[in-house]
Amino acid sequence: MFAYINGDSTGKTVLLRSDIDALPILESETNLKNKKVCISKNPGVMHGCGHDGHIAMLLSAAKILKNMEASLNGRVVLMFEEGEEGHRNIEKLLAYMAEKDMKFDTCYASHVRWDIPTGKLSCCQGSAMSGLYHFVLEINGKGGHGSRPDLAHSVIDCFHDIYSNLDTLRLKYIKPNTVLTWSLGSVNAGATFNLIPDKLTCEGSIRMMDRNSGEEFIKEFERIVAAICPLNYCTYQFKLLEQLLPTENYPACRKTYLDSIKKQIGEDVIYDCEPWMASETFSYMCSLFPGVETFVGIKNDELGSGANHHTPEFDLDEDGLTYGTAAAVSYVLEYFENTPDTSAFEPAYNSISELIATFGQQPGSTEYMDLMLNSNNFGIDGTAELLANIIRKNFGL
Repeated sequence: MFAYINGDSTGKTVLLRSDIDALPILESETNLKNKKVCISKNPGVMHGCGHDGHIAMLLSAAKILKNMEASLNGRVVLMFEEGEEGHRNIEKLLAYMAEKDMKFDTCYASHVRWDIPTGKLSCCQGSAMSGLYHFVLEINGKGGHGSRPDLAHSVIDCFHDIYSNLDTLRLKYIKPNTVLTWSLGSVNAGATFNLIPDKLTCEGSIRMMDRNSGEEFIKEFERIVAAICPLNYCTYQFKLLEQLLPTENYPACRKTYLDSIKKQIGEDVIYDCEPWMASETFSYMCSLFPGVETFVGIKNDELGSGANHHTPEFDLDEDGLTYGTAAAVSYVLEYFENTPDTSAFEPAYNSISELIATFGQQPGSTEYMDLMLNSNNFGIDGTAELLANIIRKNFGL
């Protein structure tokens, strides 16, 4: 979903993005210390990552910038992304961007962070968030009875051999100073104790701060699988369901962000933090256009906020959102006033269409993107439809 603030049409175009989805989590009524000010009205649905804060910050920035519209030296595009938590709505947004030939001079997003104190802002040098490979491996063998394993080709034995080799892959084939981790989230095979299953499926992810190391890991992963399965008289299917590059902050845009904070808010609010090993679809924007993903502090020990994201106790200190809003507005104004040189930026893809082709399937309809949401099936809590109504009613965007 996109909305527009049209300043000087001859100026630069800045994209401000917010993710807006909730999560299937039963929310706790308390945070780490106190009873929460508010909790979800819908049991089993929770804003457990802080995206409600992202919505609030972008809407607040939109209101400020809308009031300044006549004096803006450029155009601001607001992007609200439903389904960032693994529902692949980004494909529809990208398809719409390709259809409309949308281009941005810079892109900007903020994410609240549980481990940064309220009143602090951060912008990492290099990668802010990790890249992601979401993989599924299916192994097919020959089932049989537990009394005659010699007549079967056990997929469990095959998987055991693969896993043993994967456990050492990180050390053997990836440089030791490279930030990369991998994990399995599910392994499924068989249904009863005395039957050897004929199929096993495992699913997991690889996270990395360098795109080349991720590609190398996947190549070695597939080589190991291809070598071991025939030794166990098994076949396999290996699928990548999602591929995200690391979210890389472009140096010139990072400098613009830091300059804007020092000028408008104060140097003392700048906070040095580690990159986040979580992954995020804003990486697609940063792979196409020079930009930054920044972090907003929401940790307050007295309030009790500071539980990790995606946990029932997660809570945010709303005072931190003021700083996040101010940072977004400051970045826009600084970018328009002192546009950085981004001529050396090299996109990871030659075009949006080339990026879309990596998904392996054509995305669905893009007709609703310009504040034309007319379905009740947007997001786990209907946030997108509600948000569209708010924008129409209060902002005139």
